[in-house]
Order: sequence, then structure tokens, then C-alpha cells
Amino acid sequence: MMKSSWYYREMGSRNKKTGKLSHYNVKVTDYHISDCECKAREFRAHTPCKHMKRLHEKLTHLSI
Repeated sequence: MMKSSWYYREMGSRNKKTGKLSHYNVKVTDYHISDCECKAREFRAHTPCKHMKRLHEKLTHLSI
């Protein structure tokens, strides 16, 4: 069975030095929010980051 994956682009926080906004790709696999490319996922890989939680708040049909 082939799993379908797609990405959503979620806005991160502003860089204090440059003032630029950061954006992160959040991966969704079969309507399950599975991964994010932010630094928080590198340190705490098994807990959802704030970008994943924010995407879940916007799109409630997706599970974390």
C-alpha cells in the first residue's frame, strides 16, 4: 500500500537580528501530521512542535 504525503508551509517566528520571518514545511502523511523541518523537532523528535500544533488548529481533519 502506497502512502501519500504532502507538505504545508507554516510561518515561524521572526528573526530578532534580521527581522525576517521564517517558514517551515510541515509534512502530512495520509491525513496525519508527521514531521516538521524546524529546530525543535531535532531536539524533541517525538513531541509535536508549535508549527504542527498550529496546523492542527487550522485544519482539524488532520491528526497529530
